[in-house]
Amino acid sequence: MSARGSTRPGVRAALPDGDYEVRSAVYRSPGGSVCVDFEGEDGRSRTFDFADCELPGWHEDLAVAVAARIGPGGGLRTTSSALAMWNPLQRFLRTLAGVDEVPRRPEQMRVEHAEYFADSVAATMQEVYAWRFVEHVAEVLRLMPPTGRVPNEVLDVLRVRIPGQPRHVTGYSEGELRRLLAAARADVAAMRKRITHGRALLAASDGGPDAGRLRTVAEGGRLERLRETRAAGRMIFPMRDDLPGMLVLMTAVSGRNIETIKELPAEHQVIEGKAVEVVLTKRRRGARRWHESVLWEIGPPGQELRHPGGLYLLLHDLMAPSRTRAADPQWFWSFFRGLRYGDQHGSPFRSAMTADIPKTAWVARHELTDDGGAPMAVTFTRIRTSVEARRTRQMGGHLPSAARSNTVPVLFRNYLRDDPSTVEWAHEVMADALVDAEQAALEAHRRLADRTGRPEVLPDSVPAPAGTAQGPWSGCRDAENHPVTGRACRASFLECFHCGNCVITSDHLPRLLALLDAMDNRRRQMDEQVWWQRYGPAFAAIRHDILTRFTPEQVREANPEPVHDADLDLVEEPWQQP
Repeated sequence: MSARGSTRPGVRAALPDGDYEVRSAVYRSPGGSVCVDFEGEDGRSRTFDFADCELPGWHEDLAVAVAARIGPGGGLRTTSSALAMWNPLQRFLRTLAGVDEVPRRPEQMRVEHAEYFADSVAATMQEVYAWRFVEHVAEVLRLMPPTGRVPNEVLDVLRVRIPGQPRHVTGYSEGELRRLLAAARADVAAMRKRITHGRALLAASDGGPDAGRLRTVAEGGRLERLRETRAAGRMIFPMRDDLPGMLVLMTAVSGRNIETIKELPAEHQVIEGKAVEVVLTKRRRGARRWHESVLWEIGPPGQELRHPGGLYLLLHDLMAPSRTRAADPQWFWSFFRGLRYGDQHGSPFRSAMTADIPKTAWVARHELTDDGGAPMAVTFTRIRTSVEARRTRQMGGHLPSAARSNTVPVLFRNYLRDDPSTVEWAHEVMADALVDAEQAALEAHRRLADRTGRPEVLPDSVPAPAGTAQGPWSGCRDAENHPVTGRACRASFLECFHCGNCVITSDHLPRLLALLDAMDNRRRQMDEQVWWQRYGPAFAAIRHDILTRFTPEQVREANPEPVHDADLDLVEEPWQQP
């Protein structure tokens, strides 16, 4: 064949020689059972064999539907998601095989069969999981070929979701997260020190018997005792008990979910010594939208444990000797599994994402406790939530800047909305903002009052001076002679609270309290910034310079008089607001 890019107008694309035959994903095994091959986009493969399934009359038609569900155009493109479909399907066939009138073929299935299956699932599972379990079966049955079609009324029964409550995971407190990350950094730093020392012994020409033992294990051999072999392997390779610290730190520093971290590739590119370019596998983005190229900052020397690019390169180097001896060197993660396994080295996640991570032993080793003193429950989802909340706080709550790997709605809905630390921080921010806004309004009131005079407050049931004209919330001793202009006053009644002609007695107190309530109600109906500009100075004047002149008993005993929105509209300046 010609090299890539050799086509041009008038030149056809090169084609392979001979006939090309597409192998069907559905076939018969040597034993005669129906099988379906699966090649996932996560690099894993699996064969689903119907040999152990009930109801042989269903197998061929179900295999066609399964192949469509897990094929290139299907919605299940990972081993874990394919297994999530396969297990309910096996239970579905077992359940049908146990009913009184067994449907030997798909077209014999009836509504009562579907209801029996759905009820049995609901009786043995939490509702939040049961509806998804039944839905997996319904999706497969919907794809069955016309020759073995399940009646539509049966599909309608299985498509009804069992309602479940959404689950929201809260993050760690700041103290818990700090202790967790300190333990992870200490683990990775100790591992680096240990392996660096082991490499130095291997490289030394006069390393002595220690170097000989290390060299034996490094070349795939074993020592006299298994314990000695593990001890020597520990000096040059990461071990299984190193995995929790590495995963915790990589999740926290990168801000990525644990599925993406588990599937990190070993292939990468360093950009000008400043960043690492890695192609990540990001699930849950829909078919054929899985891969995302990211740039991770390396950071300055000595700060590798705090920057995603630096940590990636550090762990990549520490696991490199194990990776070169593994059967799957394309995986980032690799550690010394020991001589009891067929493969001494390899990734724990190459066959399944659900590989066990010894987190409980790791927590006990570091004596990690939560704020209540109990052993800390380490989950990567909580770590991710905590990291998202911390970054949002660092960005001052600006979600577009804080959203790194998710959209703003997903960031808020899945990570921030129900996180206690985020809610508490948001309340503090709002409280500080309100204090700042009220302080600014009070300063504006006092600047106005310094120019026009302050209201005269008569709290001791003293009547207003004779000739005082009454306004909606206060009195005016000389409306025809403004303190600044010397002319008849044309200002809004809200401006009276910054004027030396204003007179306020205890009789005005109920109306003032009602005015505060009315302004507070208006605040819920309009933009916060506009509200402070329009009503803030008057609001601050009443709260800080007027009500403080009355006793707490006078304020408590005053019954606010009703104030209609029209009263506030009439004192607007101008009356008609845009």
